[in-house]
Amino acid sequence: MQRSNRPIDYLKDSIDKIILIKVKRNRLFRAELKSFDEHLNVYVNRAQQIYEYQDEEGNIREEHEELGDIVIRGDNIIFINLASG
Repeated sequence: MQRSNRPIDYLKDSIDKIILIKVKRNRLFRAELKSFDEHLNVYVNRAQQIYEYQDEEGNIREEHEELGDIVIRGDNIIFINLASG
């Protein structure tokens, strides 16, 4: 049986894996994908919002805010960086 290369299949392959989700207003989340629906609303576990900033020396730093289990509405998603492997 030949594997389909539709984007939805790649999303299915990322269930129970860590993904990155960028949403409107330049917000970025790292979380474990648990499920999604036909509107690409995603339910994720152990979500962290990631904040990047430049420190006094000019280095890019990252801080995280733990959010737990959340739903991200599909109409807010700009991109999803799927799990590799």
